[in-house]
Amino acid sequence: MRLLTQTLVLSRLGFASLGRRKWTSLVLMGSVACVIGVLLAMLSVTAGMLRAYQSGEDPSLAIVLSPETNADFGTAIPANAVGTILDAPGIAKGSNGHPLGDPEVLVWVPPTGAYDNGSPTLRGIGAAGLALRPSLRIVAGRQFRAGHQEVIIGVAAARAFNLKVGYTIILPGGTWPIVGMFADGGSILESEYLGDADTLMAAGHMSGYGSVIVRLRDPGSFADFEHWLATNPTLKVDAERQSHYALRTVNRTSAFFTELTYVVGVIMALGAVLGIVKLMYAAVSVRTREIATLRTIGYQPVPIAIAVLLETAALSLAGALVGSGIAWLLCNGRHVVEMRNIFDLAVSPRLFALGVVWALVLALIGGLSPALRAARLPVAKALAVTN
Repeated sequence: MRLLTQTLVLSRLGFASLGRRKWTSLVLMGSVACVIGVLLAMLSVTAGMLRAYQSGEDPSLAIVLSPETNADFGTAIPANAVGTILDAPGIAKGSNGHPLGDPEVLVWVPPTGAYDNGSPTLRGIGAAGLALRPSLRIVAGRQFRAGHQEVIIGVAAARAFNLKVGYTIILPGGTWPIVGMFADGGSILESEYLGDADTLMAAGHMSGYGSVIVRLRDPGSFADFEHWLATNPTLKVDAERQSHYALRTVNRTSAFFTELTYVVGVIMALGAVLGIVKLMYAAVSVRTREIATLRTIGYQPVPIAIAVLLETAALSLAGALVGSGIAWLLCNGRHVVEMRNIFDLAVSPRLFALGVVWALVLALIGGLSPALRAARLPVAKALAVTN
């Protein structure tokens, strides 16, 4: 109890003296704010992409891919294998009694207009593909028609590339008009065109699909579904939960950038730690007389060290909140195009928590040495210095 009381008293005295040390305190806060602000701003790219890929996540959806590509690009799943895939156990049935599964193909679209460095990709889907995406809705124009060379575009892609209903794109078989615009709850699908898969394959002379999306009767059916596909001698495919595939896709796309972010963050953090050490040593020096007096009247070294660490943690936490706030104001909701993925940056609560943890770690590392110095300060020497 005495230890806690002494710690509280010393902490109150330390915070009360911040006004006399406002500039050093502001420099410490600013250093931490820079580290946390830059870290969260860079990580908002990965967080935004992950949120877009996981938007509307359904645990009962699975995706079937070719092991050759391990992705939904390409045409490695033969058309004659789709029926066998949809015969697998565990697949839910639609109102018409047919399995809820959709073979899809994803193709690159040549850049349009001034956007010579990128363009939305085109996903060919069927009627079941629309049923598998109940949140998809047309917000302008109309739905594309099966058997016709026409597409609809996601709202994110339309905004990023300044495309509108009535525009046309060049694809195999000629020009394809954009007949509608759709939203899908902010998912990554909004960064793509959608069109009829069979028409697209016929125009491009493709003989296979890139993936097959299925809805399982329940999430627990996945194991039987996967095992049946893996042991079927007529098939050479892999099954994966769509949520796992989304996470894997994000990690594959953003892995290098995330690693670079942490490298930059660590380098900046080292500079901030050195600054914290120097500033807190200066703070201890300024309070030498005060500390010596407290030691003389019976205050113990441990509460003194804890009080210094608490002061460092409080200043670092304040800096983290400032840096996180700036990152949120500058980045959150900002529209970006990254590797044909179109999404909004996200400074999420998880990133705020990460910023707080980083700040507290910086405070602990940077404040430990000054705190030990304050606790070990000989009373006679301290009094001699202050006289």
